[in-house]
Amino acid sequence: MMSIRPEEFVHERLRELYGYWRGRCVGGRPMPRSALDPVDLAGLLPNLMFLEVPTDGSEIRFRLAGEEIEERYGRSLRGRRLSETFPMVRRRDTSHQWAEIVRDAKPKYRRGPMAFPEDRVFEAERLLLPLSEGERDVRYILGAVYYLPLPPAAFEAATIDGTLEG
Repeated sequence: MMSIRPEEFVHERLRELYGYWRGRCVGGRPMPRSALDPVDLAGLLPNLMFLEVPTDGSEIRFRLAGEEIEERYGRSLRGRRLSETFPMVRRRDTSHQWAEIVRDAKPKYRRGPMAFPEDRVFEAERLLLPLSEGERDVRYILGAVYYLPLPPAAFEAATIDGTLEG
């Protein structure tokens, strides 16, 4: 697994989110859900997603997704299972990080092309951050995605993904 440093992020707002998260981690564990204050993240809201990792082992669900994210999918993601979004994108290399973050409780990063319905192609830069609750290191996932338009030929471009250092 490639190791990524926040300095390598293209979008400054992702560095800000990572710093916010890292500054609220406690005792070597991921940031507690209770430390999350949406007011602190107001400028990021259109690009944020908040997902629940159920305690019964059922599938991860979107609780909220910002308007920039939902616009790409062309519908609301609220309450939808994560797997319901996979058929909507043509690139399958985006899905492995969801399982990894639940397993290792480490932040995940991805930057690369994604094709959405109606042949819209974007470079997506995404950060996924585990949020703890009680004894569980990953009870929720806080994420942010930024999109830049790409020409359709760029869909085959290289992807960078990995776990954040430190």
